[in-house]
Amino acid sequence: MNEKIRKDSWTAEEDNLLKKIVLEKIEKGLTQISGFEEASILLGRTKQACAFRWNKNLRPLITEKEAIPKKTLVKKNSVSSSIKNHLELAMESYDELEQSYAHISQEYNLLKRDYEQLVNWVKQGITQIDKESTLS
Repeated sequence: MNEKIRKDSWTAEEDNLLKKIVLEKIEKGLTQISGFEEASILLGRTKQACAFRWNKNLRPLITEKEAIPKKTLVKKNSVSSSIKNHLELAMESYDELEQSYAHISQEYNLLKRDYEQLVNWVKQGITQIDKESTLS
């Protein structure tokens, strides 16, 4: 039977490049997402495609020996250090989000106040026009 090969199928070279980039990012204490972003540019694919390929096909195949060269065996301290780095990045992102929300909330309240003031002025103007038209 003749099997169809997708035009966008991943090659072994693309898999190897994706794996290399993601593992380097993780070893540096960065996120997988930063690896997907870099790989997407080099491979001409979306970040989502790289993430899916990594999670569905590559990550399950990686053993501890492949992921970590013998020269840099991971100790519990460096694993917890990597986790700590991920948590710190997450907290920084949360803090930035919280600050943005506070700023947007403040701007919203200012706009709401201005809107209510304009509505009151319009109501006063309509009331004044009604008074003047009844007097004439």
